[in-house]
Amino acid sequence: MTRLAEVVRAAGAISAPGTDPVALASVLTWSCGPRRSLDVLRRRVRDDVHREHRPESAGAVARALADAVRSDGRLDGMYVEVALRIVGIWASLGVRVTLVGDAAYPPVLMQGWPELDAPVLLAWRGEPPAAVGPGVAIVGARNATAYGTSVAELLASAVARAGGRVVSGGAVGIDAAAHAATFGLPGGTTVVLGCGHAVRYPVPHARAGGLFDRVLDDGGTLVSELLPEVTAHPGVIRARNRIVAGLATVTVVVEGGSRSGALLTASAAAERGREVLAVPGDILAPGSAAPLRLLGEGARACTGPDDVLDLLPGVVRRPRGAGDRSPVGSLGRLRRWGRGGCAARPGPTGARTRRPAGARGRGARSSASRRRGRAARRADTGPGRTRGRGRDRWGPAALDPSIGPPSIGPLTRSGQHATLHAWPHSAPPHLTPRPVTPSPPTG
Repeated sequence: MTRLAEVVRAAGAISAPGTDPVALASVLTWSCGPRRSLDVLRRRVRDDVHREHRPESAGAVARALADAVRSDGRLDGMYVEVALRIVGIWASLGVRVTLVGDAAYPPVLMQGWPELDAPVLLAWRGEPPAAVGPGVAIVGARNATAYGTSVAELLASAVARAGGRVVSGGAVGIDAAAHAATFGLPGGTTVVLGCGHAVRYPVPHARAGGLFDRVLDDGGTLVSELLPEVTAHPGVIRARNRIVAGLATVTVVVEGGSRSGALLTASAAAERGREVLAVPGDILAPGSAAPLRLLGEGARACTGPDDVLDLLPGVVRRPRGAGDRSPVGSLGRLRRWGRGGCAARPGPTGARTRRPAGARGRGARSSASRRRGRAARRADTGPGRTRGRGRDRWGPAALDPSIGPPSIGPLTRSGQHATLHAWPHSAPPHLTPRPVTPSPPTG
């Protein structure tokens, strides 16, 4: 038995249905060499296709990969040892692996390959990525506001409830809110990792009982194009955005700065001819820079779940009612104040900060102060007074000038009246009729 045959036998345990263990072992062993990456292999296949003809079937793609691998000579020596170790790590984690063009490879991701840079190899845990409903990528900032996370949860839950698959990058912020909102719903979610399966990143989500474990328990998927021990760094994290866009029919950018990775996801989606939506936000907020830029460049505006669901083929739309919230009304009710009384507000350096629940800020009033104010207003209700504010505080009876002077509360330290009562016994000066003095007759 040759050393490559050992890799083939080990690869049989991790190969997805429809994936040839020989082809997988050859590609994997080749990629373990120096200065070799799977994207280099894709470019070789692309050049061969341009010289000859484009592969028309899965078998043609597998043959093209095998020809590109064999062009570098024998696959033996120390590369086999590395390949065996990689296969062992994947097997211990329960990972399944497929190659581009195989039956288990998502067709929506393969579109445009090899000209477009879909990954040659895809490794996943959980539900096979090709056996899910139409995908919606919901992406945005890590340092998200309460408004942004609320919108992400609203959109993700509506998509998953209708049978769509929510796809995102598994980062903190918008990504995490979108993933968590799908739990218990039919569509589920897919996390595209920015590292290998054996790397715990981001730590809060990868630890035991974290978000990734909950995704798997709920029937979701963790996907990566990387070898199991490749760590997260800016290059691979940016590269995974193209997979997020490739797995989705529609991409929605919720929040993001002027250099956000969400813009890369939107660009990859547009390159593939997919729909791109952006959620309008506060023009003064740093997190609105990416959506506003996309809207200025012609992206669709996302004002509620209906804008997304209208673009998804084959989803089951629930009729309104039965406890459903109106999409427009739901977004209209989202405020800058988040759950638990936390406010998302600009910090001194432009970063988003949060005020703890119960913190007393400018204009805050204690419950005792509010009770005293209500008691004073109840005690002062009279025949000529209404209890409204502003222009509605004067009732018809208040225009009666026959009753005495107004009652005004004491001044506070700021020079404002602590309680300004609404003239219960006479009309305000500007509404009191003035006596008319007849003019003396002229010559």
